[in-house]
Amino acid sequence: MRETSVLDMRANQARTFFLKSESYCSLDLPPYFDFGTIIKAINKKFNDAPPALRPEKSRGANYIIYSNKDGRFAWRPFQLIHPVIYVDLVRRITEPNAWAKIKERFKKFGRDEKIRCLSIPQESRTKQKDQAAQIYHWWQGIEQKSIELALDFNYMYHADISDCYASIYTHSVAWAVHGKKKAKDKRRDKSMIGNVIDKRLQSMQDGQTNGIPQGSVLMDMIAELILGYADLKVSKCLEKEKITDFIILRYRDDYRIFVNDSQAGETILKVLTEVLIGLGLRLNASKTTNALPIIEAAIKDDKRAWLRSRQRDKNLQKHLLLIHAHGIDYPNAGSLIVALDEFHKRMRTRKKVQNPVQLISIAIDIGYASPRCFPVCAAIVSKLLSMLSTKGEKLDTLGRIRRRLAQLPNSGHLEAWLQRISYPFDATIPYTGKLCKLVAGDQVDLWDNQWISDVNLRKAVDSSSIGKPPFFVPGAMLVPAPVQG
Repeated sequence: MRETSVLDMRANQARTFFLKSESYCSLDLPPYFDFGTIIKAINKKFNDAPPALRPEKSRGANYIIYSNKDGRFAWRPFQLIHPVIYVDLVRRITEPNAWAKIKERFKKFGRDEKIRCLSIPQESRTKQKDQAAQIYHWWQGIEQKSIELALDFNYMYHADISDCYASIYTHSVAWAVHGKKKAKDKRRDKSMIGNVIDKRLQSMQDGQTNGIPQGSVLMDMIAELILGYADLKVSKCLEKEKITDFIILRYRDDYRIFVNDSQAGETILKVLTEVLIGLGLRLNASKTTNALPIIEAAIKDDKRAWLRSRQRDKNLQKHLLLIHAHGIDYPNAGSLIVALDEFHKRMRTRKKVQNPVQLISIAIDIGYASPRCFPVCAAIVSKLLSMLSTKGEKLDTLGRIRRRLAQLPNSGHLEAWLQRISYPFDATIPYTGKLCKLVAGDQVDLWDNQWISDVNLRKAVDSSSIGKPPFFVPGAMLVPAPVQG
């Protein structure tokens, strides 16, 4: 087994899992950003003497990192939850009674074997990162299972939820954990873990009841509570409709519905829509498909196109141009990341290449149009910069890269990776983002701590421990290699 589900863990094991740096921040950042020290320090303060907290007094407590999804207008906010609120919530969820209740609810959500959730957080049992284990879990449970189900079903429908995390109604967490009627009747009962989670979610977002922060495994788990509750309601509705010949595979907010009768598929989509509306969620109409042949639909369009194309050339520049052409057709695609990773592996052992500046230009253009790919593009560019002859040429090329990327409004995410490229060659280049300032050794507070009355606890929220890069080899791969599916 390559991974372990968090639902197979005891309460103390789950607490350890959620308090890992990798679980706290699931956004791809250079690995010299480590939140483990600050999380451990805060957790120790809770162990020594649990502080009296009033997180509802916090205003804008989380630190927001904007990541661009399409190189143009699709900005997505990822949030670094205030670590004190985060640790407090982890501890409350993983108290033995609360954790037992949550596991009991998930067991009930999964009672219908025809509706299968494949997105419960996983912990790697190998040297791979948990993120890689999660991706492998998706590949096996969704893509490979979809292909297998072509033996049993004729059609597949695909649907996903529009702006899922931003649309979640925080009160629905208590509905999911305790049932809607009980949750409404006892909405002020502070002993109910669903109400505790609800209140903490509101305190993270200025008291708002719409939306949960995106960017941590803990929030993925809380989203699964609501989506699992939706699975349960869909199952009950389909029982009433007497629809039995189907399978639904769900990975977070992404649904694959397998049927032999297209009318049954349409009914399932209608039921799913109605259930989600009752929870304040809705399907993304532009991504909901009609009945499709399963093998054709099981593999994403970008991957099928890449499989059909010429993927490699003996000449490095032509190889990268093939990837660039694929990126034009399928920006931000998973297959594009895999292709770039293969190119990086080919580059890794080389000490010299022809036309390195031209290769840099192509790689930057790929990352510009597909920001999701920028981490691996950064590793490629860093390696190529190291091959330039003089320091002056390296710094001049860095300046050209920064001017090119300045045309895209800089997000904290992109800027962190720009710093990753430039740091080995000139650690003094200034950046404006708070994360980058931490790397430069500046005194920066990522979070507002004024609401914390305990002086010692406030001191534990020491941002300076987060971003201290060690020496690293230019071009080293600093993100998990994608699963080769």
